[in-house]
Amino acid sequence: MQGNPPGVLRLVLVPALLTLVITVLRLVGQIQGWNPTIFGRPEAGGGGAVLGISWLIFVFGLWFGIRLQRSGAGPKAPGRALLTSVIAIAVVFGGMAALQAAGVMWFPDEQNPGEPRGLGWMLGLMACGCLVAALAWGRAALVLLVYGLLARIPVVIVTLIALGQVGWTTHYTQIPPFFTNVAEADRAQFLLMPQLTFWPGLTVLFGTAMASLGALLSGRKRAA
Repeated sequence: MQGNPPGVLRLVLVPALLTLVITVLRLVGQIQGWNPTIFGRPEAGGGGAVLGISWLIFVFGLWFGIRLQRSGAGPKAPGRALLTSVIAIAVVFGGMAALQAAGVMWFPDEQNPGEPRGLGWMLGLMACGCLVAALAWGRAALVLLVYGLLARIPVVIVTLIALGQVGWTTHYTQIPPFFTNVAEADRAQFLLMPQLTFWPGLTVLFGTAMASLGALLSGRKRAA
């Protein structure tokens, strides 16, 4: 049975709270030296921990899509929305690959340390991709943007707190050693900028694609 389309905040509240719990648990686990496979290693990137929030984009994106579609707030054509959202992802990562090949954008790695270049181009591509995702399914993109911000703002707070604690060893405060020329005074900005730009954008991109897939799988064709 169809119901009224849920409001954005109502829809994202429980996922955002669950994401917050995972963020806090991961922080405590790293400080206490618990199992690094679950909580991640206290180094830049966290070492691919099982208990992370990045993969929740796919889980909650799918769930948002199913909820919206079943409440009658789905896209007119879920298949087309899915295709368009995949194009949005291709715009970002295809554009990044092209810019790196042209030498406009460059990211260091362990074999080639240095200072990243072209971050402004990356954010511009991310904005373009999010716009295409919004064209694919505007309501889902809005839901994923709000969720992405609510998921990452606690990370910002945790990072700021951890930076002021000398005895805490956690990936939230670590910069990859191959990223050179990052002054200590710029550490906070370097760590926080991706949490408020790149990660919410990535949440919109992949989350909207998963939401469109959820709408397609739910089998109810209801216009937004």
